[in-house]
Amino acid sequence: MTPGSRLRFPAFFLFGLALSGLGHAQQPGSTSLSADAPAAGAPATNSPATGASDSDAQAKADQQTLRNAYQLAGQGKFDAALIGANAVLQAEPQNMFALSLRGNINTEKKLWDLAVKDYQAILQIDGKNSPAKFNLAEIKFRQKDYDGARPGFLDLGKDPDLGDLASYKVFLCDLFGNHEDVASKEFDAFNQVGGNASYYFANAAWDLYHHKPDDAMGWLNSAVRIYAPAKVNLYTSSLRDLGYLHAATQAK
Repeated sequence: MTPGSRLRFPAFFLFGLALSGLGHAQQPGSTSLSADAPAAGAPATNSPATGASDSDAQAKADQQTLRNAYQLAGQGKFDAALIGANAVLQAEPQNMFALSLRGNINTEKKLWDLAVKDYQAILQIDGKNSPAKFNLAEIKFRQKDYDGARPGFLDLGKDPDLGDLASYKVFLCDLFGNHEDVASKEFDAFNQVGGNASYYFANAAWDLYHHKPDDAMGWLNSAVRIYAPAKVNLYTSSLRDLGYLHAATQAK
């Protein structure tokens, strides 16, 4: 069983796969988070509410270009999607949808420095943008810099949208970063609370890490029955990237 398809860009994220309800540019999304593609007829990011007809026409054209780029990214056509994102950013350098999309693409292509610049650009526009903060930590995590990634996830532990996922990622940082004594305490805390997505996926990660693939698959099967594929992807992408899910499914 493979829990969830690997959607890195929604027919939004995030990032990506995107979590519904996140209104900021983010999702993975890879574990990377991303903003939903702008809806038809929505005003362009940072564009004036009113303006000359030619400006309105350009804004609508940029919206369509960006929607097409998100669709291309969702199909894995990253180079074509990047052309669209760059075209929008030429006209609107502060378009957070386009910056988010380009950051996600650069993350997929492992162009870490470029991805960091995109997410930092989002934070210069919106310093409280949680998905961008998450993605900066995720880049370090994907480079296996677990100690470096941990503070970024920890800071998001109380975020109303990303808090549970961020706490789970802190646990993974400690588990994979050779701090099993700390991870064990976090694992106990997940089990005491129960009911959250982190409860199911932390148990799966713990069992995979300790070479118990059958037990891990039981937790993942339960999670797949409860949560949408996009959410499953967010919580399992790290395990998949590190080869744990492949090893577990091969052992079945």
